[in-house]
Amino acid sequence: MRSPLGPILVLSGLATVVVLVLLLFQSLGLRSDLESARAEIAELRTTVENLESDVSNADVVSRLDELEVEIRDLLPTGGGSGSPGGDADVSDRLDEILAGIEALESRVDEICDNIPVC
Repeated sequence: MRSPLGPILVLSGLATVVVLVLLLFQSLGLRSDLESARAEIAELRTTVENLESDVSNADVVSRLDELEVEIRDLLPTGGGSGSPGGDADVSDRLDEILAGIEALESRVDEICDNIPVC
């Protein structure tokens, strides 16, 4: 006498085997992706270390401090000059300083793009 559950058990066993084989292929694919990502990260770290070895946080901070001092030096000159040309000069100089600050910020962002600690 045959059990009516026999074909169902065989089909479920085959389905289990197919699922396990698919999981095996998936894990092998993920492993190769992980290895390639690790190699790429190591390459990026070496590139960043080689490119930016001469720029330090102290350099950036000192440059920003210099810009701040320049801005402070401009404020009393523009306020006390009283001449119409003085305001335009101060405005032009402030635009130059702001452009310098933006350039520094973009450079810091460039440096920190591939460094997760920044």
